Amino acid sequence: MNIIILGAGGIGCYFGARLLEADHQVTFVARGDHLHALNKESLVIEHPDFSFDNPVNATNTEQLFSDIDPEIVDVVLVTVKAMVTADIAEQCKQWINSAKKWPFFVSLQNGVDNETHLAEYLGKEKVIGGLTRRIGANIESPGKISAIGSAETMIGCWPSSEVTDSSDSRMGFISKLEKSFNAAGIPTEQSDDIRLQLWKKLVINNGINALAALVHRRTGTILKDEPLSRLVMEMMQETGIAARGDGIFLSPDDISEMFDLISTFDSIKPSMLIDRERHRPLEIDEICGVVLERCEQLGVDAPYTRAISTLLTYDLNQV
Repeated sequence: MNIIILGAGGIGCYFGARLLEADHQVTFVARGDHLHALNKESLVIEHPDFSFDNPVNATNTEQLFSDIDPEIVDVVLVTVKAMVTADIAEQCKQWINSAKKWPFFVSLQNGVDNETHLAEYLGKEKVIGGLTRRIGANIESPGKISAIGSAETMIGCWPSSEVTDSSDSRMGFISKLEKSFNAAGIPTEQSDDIRLQLWKKLVINNGINALAALVHRRTGTILKDEPLSRLVMEMMQETGIAARGDGIFLSPDDISEMFDLISTFDSIKPSMLIDRERHRPLEIDEICGVVLERCEQLGVDAPYTRAISTLLTYDLNQV
């Protein structure tokens, strides 16, 4: 397949390297010093079970949209930060505007609203929902990625409630993509309800990302600290309540499953902590804000999420 990695950070580079090793054609879309290193040197991936050190094809968004014909691209893996999804989707719409056919777009981002933004600009018939978990990956230095975890991935038609025809063009492509990911060493399965799975991932992200960024602690340290661990569970439960605003009902067992998942995974720096350390914008609105918004729609409060996100925002404004 001809694959575009749109947002070649830690996760995007890991996926791209795995897919290159499986003989797919991959273009990495990056920027700044990282893009320069990818073009002038090579992409280096350091992972306990996977190593990669090879030249890659890399470009920036401007060159992507001006130089690459969307009709020859099979899929765009969207791995940009969630706060820029709408902007990048609008740019992609202009890119595919005159094309007779265009690629599928698969979100592998944090949050539950990315697919909505993509579908608004690109048409829901070309949008595939997705998520990856049990993976920590970040840019250690330009061109060099440190990663850990298996990158368990789920993909599915979005929104699943509207998929009633087995002839939907996404269905065949999802099966093809699932096989390609698995063959590349990325454990992947299809989900009949990807929106449910996105909310389950948000349970993890809202439970620990903002808190880790606020207290400057890795996940393992937080979860071994009883008061902090209790906060994680409270924020996870608030996320479960917020999901009802999207018609998703998460049981206590679902919440416990997500708590166990993060508790048994390697101790990592969540993306929000890494972004804070590097003075980059944080996905507060896309993670905590979503929970607060949906709870407000339901007429309930999410005091733990509100307190942690408020303190984090206040703390950032003092820097």
